[in-house]
Amino acid sequence: MRKIGLRFRKSIKICKGMKLNFGKTGASVSFGTRGLHYTVHTSGRRTTSVGIPGTGLSYTSSSSGRRSKRSRTNVSIKAQKTLQVQQQKEEEYNRNCEMVDNFNELLDMIRSIHEECSEIIDWPSLRDKPEPFNRMFPGPCEEEALRSLHDAKPGFLGKLIPAAHKSKIQKLNEAVLAAQERDRQNYSNWENMKKLAERVLSGDIDSYFYVVSEMHPFDEILDYGSDFNIGTDIPNTLEVEFHAKTDKVVPNHVLEITKTGKLSSKKMSKTMHFDIAQDYICSCVIRIAREIFALLPIENIAIHVVDKINPLIGDEYEDTVLSVLIDRDRFEKINFSGIDASDTIETFNCNMNFKKTGGLKPVKRVEVKI
Repeated sequence: MRKIGLRFRKSIKICKGMKLNFGKTGASVSFGTRGLHYTVHTSGRRTTSVGIPGTGLSYTSSSSGRRSKRSRTNVSIKAQKTLQVQQQKEEEYNRNCEMVDNFNELLDMIRSIHEECSEIIDWPSLRDKPEPFNRMFPGPCEEEALRSLHDAKPGFLGKLIPAAHKSKIQKLNEAVLAAQERDRQNYSNWENMKKLAERVLSGDIDSYFYVVSEMHPFDEILDYGSDFNIGTDIPNTLEVEFHAKTDKVVPNHVLEITKTGKLSSKKMSKTMHFDIAQDYICSCVIRIAREIFALLPIENIAIHVVDKINPLIGDEYEDTVLSVLIDRDRFEKINFSGIDASDTIETFNCNMNFKKTGGLKPVKRVEVKI
């Protein structure tokens, strides 16, 4: 069956030169005279028709009420660029904030080194710890290996292939020998620790140095670039010389976020630098004392801090800027969380000369009496 398309169109004359048209796709209004017509459709389309009567020549142009695709594309590109710029600004701001936070965390860290400490070594318990086993009999590792050897019976494969069972027995015998060696090592470790504990508790100075060299109690402070010297002639007192090297630890600039979200780095004021340096040194002194008291059963520790001095005239040099004698009894009563390290140090027998505008000045070392 053939089909044809029908087109419905009806016009109503409103007044001279103006018509209201109804069609399948909507309504329109047209006005004009012969040779010139202008039509506006409800869809927004506008049509202009110009013709020369009697010649058959005419010109028609139409414009849509919608924006062109190109216009929409341009707007979309501009919006994307604006969004990208905004995202880049936010990312930059977040990075800057993170850098400032990390910088402030560093300042907090070098002022709070004293808040952490190693576990206390209970030397009496180590001295009194019973032997792991009676050496007249097999040790626990050897006993376990012997049980495995005793329970090893040939299975189906072992009966079928005797060499396989023989190989298994050989490996179990080797496991017994290895277990014996582990038992010997465990017993030797217990024996050596017991002897060391007895030496430490008797006040043997060489054992103090051995324990410090083996336990590395100052590793975290050494990470900042500091150095230590340890010595004593008195069994119940230890002396520590600590080279602070604040010029390598304390920053000389400050990071901040400007009102526009930019990262600003400016030189740290002298008063702020001196204040942080003092807190760092005092925090390290408290940490040293905590580590030594946790490690050794001594009653006193003398700590002498050496750092660079910048005189008004002449070259810089190193000298003692803090010297303190700390006794265990008063020290162990301190709650180290949230204390001001500089104020805490001054509660002990301490030589420290600090000026807000000049920093720490040279002082004499405290006297350690025998």
